[in-house]
Amino acid sequence: MRIAIVNNLYPPYGRDSGAEVIAAKMATDLRSAGHDIFIITTTSKNKQTDAKNIYFINSSYSNLSHWSIGRKLIWHLGQLILPLHKQRFKKILNSQKVDLVVTHNLIGLGFYLPKLLKKLNIPHRHLLHDIQLLHPSGLMYFGQENIINSPLANFYQFFSRQALGGAQQIISPSQWLLDLHLQKGFFKKQKTIVRPNFQINKQTPKQINKPVHFIFSGQLEKHKGIDILIEAWEKADLSPEVARLSIAGGGSLLNSVKEKCQATSNLNYVGHLNHENMDKLLKQADVMILPSLVYENSPTSLWEAAKYGLHAIASDIGGILELKDYLNLKLIPPNNNEALKQAILDVVR
Repeated sequence: MRIAIVNNLYPPYGRDSGAEVIAAKMATDLRSAGHDIFIITTTSKNKQTDAKNIYFINSSYSNLSHWSIGRKLIWHLGQLILPLHKQRFKKILNSQKVDLVVTHNLIGLGFYLPKLLKKLNIPHRHLLHDIQLLHPSGLMYFGQENIINSPLANFYQFFSRQALGGAQQIISPSQWLLDLHLQKGFFKKQKTIVRPNFQINKQTPKQINKPVHFIFSGQLEKHKGIDILIEAWEKADLSPEVARLSIAGGGSLLNSVKEKCQATSNLNYVGHLNHENMDKLLKQADVMILPSLVYENSPTSLWEAAKYGLHAIASDIGGILELKDYLNLKLIPPNNNEALKQAILDVVR
């Protein structure tokens, strides 16, 4: 079967977002199963053109964070209502004789593609990752839940509902995320499935010995709680003989994280790791920490921890609770560095 996998980010032009990782994993798994796979994703105009089995759509998505609010609003409005990249999409799909299209996050690619798939009568499945259909930021901070109920959000949801109305199947990795969309009127006449991104059995939890090796793996951004984590770690005041924390990833807070690591003997920035080196780190670690400040769907870092029998400390938010059957999970209130500090101390005692 010839299958197109569509996501707004894809290696090598990505941010290590969960959707990007899952889209790449899906491509690998489907190829292993004997399917013929190609990718449609975005890139900025000054980057590479089409590569083998990867078709790039020129987009300003990667520059969005640097724009003013007004410019972002106009850009997102265009994403919703304009037939963006119509001819480009048609050319790709017609040349490939595709049997199935699986879409992930569409912001940057535009919401015309699902409508085009319906017109061309191409089977379409959509995989949810976050709240990008409910709010263009894709992020809902704890304590700011009304962000998806504002008049502008409702206007946005009207068009995103229409765009995804033609997909034959909607797949959500967590029941929480699917329920949130159903409450907002999505997918009333479509087949919906809750299917975890990873198929694993719960491993025997690692025996913890000192020094306890904690890790954080993910985007070095405010919404992932990296600042909260470092503050809690400093408050715990643990010696290197008792515990150490390795931080892996990249993002806008990279420089400040590096500075903190250089000033703290048992705090170490290990870099932006590829899959092989990430596996090595996980095998050496004892506890994964994810103190997220936003509602999470089904975090890849916790699934990776589960694969190696790691313990985990994570915010009790969104779909994270649904991973309790796969790893030894300690839940803490979001945005609470005191609770996080205590959870760290409970592990090392």
